[in-house]
Amino acid sequence: MAEQVVQFVVEKIGELLINEARFMCGVHDQLKELQDELTEMRCFLKDVDGRQEESETLQNLVIQIRKVTCDAEDALELYAFKVSSRRRRNVLLRFACIFNEGISVHMVGSKIDRIKIKISKLTASLERNGIRAVREGGEGPSSSHERLNQVRRIYSHFIEEDFVGFDEDIRTLVGELVNQDTDRRVVSIFGMGGLGKTTLAMKIYHHPDVRRHFDSFASVCISQKWEKMDVLKGILIKLISPDEQKKKEIKEMTEDDLARELCQIQQQKKCLVILDDIWDNDVWNALRQAFPYGYTGSRILLTSRMKEVACHIDPNAFLHPLRLLNTEESWQLLVKKAFPGRRDTELRVETQMEKEGREMLQPCGGVPLAIVVLGGLLANRHTLNEWEGVHYSLGRYLMGEGIDRQDQRIKQVLTLSYDNLPYQLKSCFLYMGNFQEDYNVSIEKLCLLWIAEGMVDPKEKVEGETMMDVAGRYLGELAQRSMVQVESSIENWWWRISEPQEACRLHDLMRELCLSKRKGEDSQSHGNVRDSSSSSTGITKTRKLAIYFRLGIDLPNLKEFKLLRVLDFEGFDFDGERIPKGIGKLIHLKYLSFKDCWGVKLPSSIGNLQFLQILDIRGRGVDISVPNVLWKLESLRHLYLPNYINRKNEKLTLDGLSRLEILENFDTYTCNVLKDLFKLPELRNLKATVMVGCMEDMETIINYLNATSHQLRSTYLYIILDFEEEEPFLVSRKVFTIRSLEMLKLQGKIGKLPEYPHNHFSASLTRISLLKSGLTEDPMTTLEKLPNLKYLVLGRESYVGNEMVCSAGGFLQLRSLTLMWFSKLENWRVDKGALPVLSSLNIEGCKEMNRLPEGLKFLTKLQNLVIECMPKAFGDKVRGEDSYIIQHVPSVTIEYEQ
Repeated sequence: MAEQVVQFVVEKIGELLINEARFMCGVHDQLKELQDELTEMRCFLKDVDGRQEESETLQNLVIQIRKVTCDAEDALELYAFKVSSRRRRNVLLRFACIFNEGISVHMVGSKIDRIKIKISKLTASLERNGIRAVREGGEGPSSSHERLNQVRRIYSHFIEEDFVGFDEDIRTLVGELVNQDTDRRVVSIFGMGGLGKTTLAMKIYHHPDVRRHFDSFASVCISQKWEKMDVLKGILIKLISPDEQKKKEIKEMTEDDLARELCQIQQQKKCLVILDDIWDNDVWNALRQAFPYGYTGSRILLTSRMKEVACHIDPNAFLHPLRLLNTEESWQLLVKKAFPGRRDTELRVETQMEKEGREMLQPCGGVPLAIVVLGGLLANRHTLNEWEGVHYSLGRYLMGEGIDRQDQRIKQVLTLSYDNLPYQLKSCFLYMGNFQEDYNVSIEKLCLLWIAEGMVDPKEKVEGETMMDVAGRYLGELAQRSMVQVESSIENWWWRISEPQEACRLHDLMRELCLSKRKGEDSQSHGNVRDSSSSSTGITKTRKLAIYFRLGIDLPNLKEFKLLRVLDFEGFDFDGERIPKGIGKLIHLKYLSFKDCWGVKLPSSIGNLQFLQILDIRGRGVDISVPNVLWKLESLRHLYLPNYINRKNEKLTLDGLSRLEILENFDTYTCNVLKDLFKLPELRNLKATVMVGCMEDMETIINYLNATSHQLRSTYLYIILDFEEEEPFLVSRKVFTIRSLEMLKLQGKIGKLPEYPHNHFSASLTRISLLKSGLTEDPMTTLEKLPNLKYLVLGRESYVGNEMVCSAGGFLQLRSLTLMWFSKLENWRVDKGALPVLSSLNIEGCKEMNRLPEGLKFLTKLQNLVIECMPKAFGDKVRGEDSYIIQHVPSVTIEYEQ
């Protein structure tokens, strides 16, 4: 990662020389010389990148380079902060500081000279060790963008798992789980790492027969590092799907209370619990009391590398060893990964390429993980010469000692894939080693952290993109190469302004590779606090700190973390404890998050954080206090405000944030529309709320969003209306015409929808929620024509008619549909050819509806149907005479009205 750090500092110096020249006047020449020295060093580091493991000397040199580069960054930011702060003061104080500023110039100049000498010596050492300078060429920003743009076409948020060779395993395991003639309570999948145990378990978890057989489901990953209380709470929450009040009660439960309730639930209902990745018998010994003894109808499906674990839990357990793929299955999987996006009928490979591919498969030994990683490496190489090149490289990796062992040969395949990553993606991959084993990290959070750590190259932004777009492309390539596993769960969208939950993780074997490649990194650069007894050695050098939520934790003394770049409090409960004022002295901070925190009261000193790029204060509760100092954060690119801010009269000022790219939870009650929005020239993504009665604000926002001067690409609006007059109806309907509008949540009467496309109805809309709209005409007639609509929620009284029709060829992109509390809807017709990709359907409280539309039987992609708060007669008909309509749907949930 040293090269990435050097590149970041080179760009930082260039930014300071251009944008902050007035602060750097005393050291301009020295800074330019330092930038040249670092640029020269970076050329050598391109050669070092693939050769560090050749000698310990090179590894030590890389550590020293990283350290001296970080020292340079620290010195530059500290000097810029001091001079900037002084020049903000009034004239009399300004004259009093001139002498001290001269001293600062001299001191930073001397420090730069010392750093330059160190860099020159390190560069000379690299040359003496046979390292050559690799000049820029080959892959510049444009070619890099073309490469990543190709990935973007293949990877859209998540990659569907290629599944080969497990059909018989699925039949066997599903049959055992739903078999009522056996008293086995444990089914075990075991085998070596990389065989696909977790993937197979989750396929079974979502299998239609399994979903029909069991009443409740829970899946938890155990891994080598786990905490008993977290596991027990996680299982209980998934089994009972509690409301917020019950979740709070669960958090307060003792270990005995949790175990007792879990036992009762598994005795009262048929539950399936997946315990994934159990490593030893001690895990079961700790969890035993939470599972009823003997057969109750509930089952445990576990995965482990050790057969003995399943036998220890239950000597009568059904044991299923996972086999290696055979030669033909291995080839089939490789071709699917090497040529993503092609249908099976298009997967034809010329004879010589097939020969090369089959030979490359030999060291993979039928292990799916190794095969998909190799396939990812070949994914953008579609000529015989390119495949021969990969084959040759793989042969070189397999020539070392001890490579005759299967596990070592697989490791070398994974290593080859890592070594072939572009340098910026190597840093992003290695960064994931900061997270715990089997931890699902939010994709949004990971991308923001990459940005804050300087791993995302701003030169790769094109066509008005944000840094998040570039980071997303980075993740796309890592996913395509199967270096990371990406998951997407589309939950019931309803009234939340958010994307479907997306997360990613490292496979265990990939994480082992990641940690082995990170060995040379400075061990003091990251830290975390898990409980009140935690401490960090060398904390003054810590550059990243995560505070994990635990009751009774003591906040660390932030004054000791002077060089901190990333500070993450996510999920922490301040419980009346004030955020330390010392946070304002952490001038190097780039990333500061209070997401999902309780009792957040930001101190005004937060306005001192001049280098802060990302601020996330999407806390919980209504008692969130934000001082009016955010406008001082001139480097801010991403601002995530809370849904509600505790402010009385004064509104927040944001008009100083000239670099802001993403603004979330802007609302007309807290912020000034006219003063703020028109003064954010770099804004690309906006999520805003227009409060009740603010007609003037709504008209201003509509005018702003329809103006040609701004560069907005994506807009999410939540509008609450309380009008009866016709004129506001006309204004509210104009919202549907906003060109950049992607998501709209609208509460209140609008009379009728504008026609599509005659009234310039926005074609960019992907998500719509309507509540209390009072529509008298069938909304489907218009909405089904929107070409990009993926998620639709029609809430209480959004439509007051008694008939609704989804026509053939309508809703071509719709994935999720929710119909809630239609008081008059009797007949809903779905024509054959409508809703071709619908995967989730929720019908709630539509008590006058006669029956399910017969056309649902044509929806072959439908995976999940939820029917709630409907009359018992309706539910009985669905289970009885109309069951043929939904017999193909894997998951059907019916809950009668109380």
